Amino acid sequence: MSEAGSADGASGGSGGSRLGALVGTWPRKIGVALGGLVGVLVLLYLVGIIGAPSAGLVDRGDWGEVTEERTEIVTTVWVDNPNPVGVSLGNSVTAEYDIVLNDVLVAEGTKSDIEVPAGNSTTELRTDVINERLSSWWVAFVRADETVELDVNATMRVDTLVSADYDVRRNRTMLNESTPVIDALSASVNETSGTYTESASASELDDSLLGDALGDSDTVTVGYEVERGWATWDEVTEEETTVQFHMLVHNPGDVPVPAAPDGIGVSVDMNDVRTFEAESGELSAESAGGDEVIAPGETEEVTYTVTMDNDRVDDWFTSHVRDDAGPGAEATAVSAQFQVVFDNPAGGEFRFPRDSPVTYDCAFQTAILVDGQNSTSTCEAPTVPSGN
Repeated sequence: MSEAGSADGASGGSGGSRLGALVGTWPRKIGVALGGLVGVLVLLYLVGIIGAPSAGLVDRGDWGEVTEERTEIVTTVWVDNPNPVGVSLGNSVTAEYDIVLNDVLVAEGTKSDIEVPAGNSTTELRTDVINERLSSWWVAFVRADETVELDVNATMRVDTLVSADYDVRRNRTMLNESTPVIDALSASVNETSGTYTESASASELDDSLLGDALGDSDTVTVGYEVERGWATWDEVTEEETTVQFHMLVHNPGDVPVPAAPDGIGVSVDMNDVRTFEAESGELSAESAGGDEVIAPGETEEVTYTVTMDNDRVDDWFTSHVRDDAGPGAEATAVSAQFQVVFDNPAGGEFRFPRDSPVTYDCAFQTAILVDGQNSTSTCEAPTVPSGN
């Protein structure tokens, strides 16, 4: 019994040792197998049978849903996976995308874990314009003389056996040969050019105004001649944009006339969004020479200042990129109206123009995301007369 027991015990110990040895080799065998698989995959990669996917942008983007609440940008990225079906490399792509206008970041987005099938595929990345940044962009746009600088930046990160990053940069400059907004404003004020005079009885005028003007006549000529008008950008901040309207005013009459206007009416609509607006008491006016009156035969440059609240930029930009809210996608119809009123020393007033505000209409378009479109403008600044 003791010998049998001893034999059985020896047999059991030998079996346990063989099992333990077998189990002990599993990690090494699995490691060798995995190492062999990796080696095979590396070899297949080196000989070109499998490879790292490549990626890029289909285009710089398209406008998606555009409402009063949001302005969506849809960007399509492509991925070309050259690997055959059945070869799993754990393919995934992360895409990062942003749009910068005049050095102001206006949109950005990220999409992770984009699955990559074999062959060529595309996927959409949806981002929203950051409306709070549009006022900052408007400031940069005005300061850049109404030139639009577009920078599209995208990074596609491919995580495979051999990971790779693909950076795409696209740039475009628009409206660099035109200034549509200030041109429209200049054209509207220049439409007041002309002569506004009338004959007045000396009895209607204050004796201090007459001087030697009366002579042998009982009547004198009173009035103005607007030689030309134009507009310039003044101070622009995150909150407000200021425009100065200039008029070169000559006194062709016999008596002095007021240099400062009694009232002004200015309005500028961009796709029916009221941007600039001022009437009478809402404006400030000053004569370049600082004189209160323009003497007979003298010419003065008179300046009127009008300020816009930049909160309206958001509404205008939305209308600009929508293709159902105006003349077309990325297009703006500009309508500028202008009229100014001066006191008549003989009583009453002079209005430039006489009957109703002058209206100047024009349009411009950009090509931030619209394919096959050029940036153009029909807004033209008035021609400056020779000698002025």
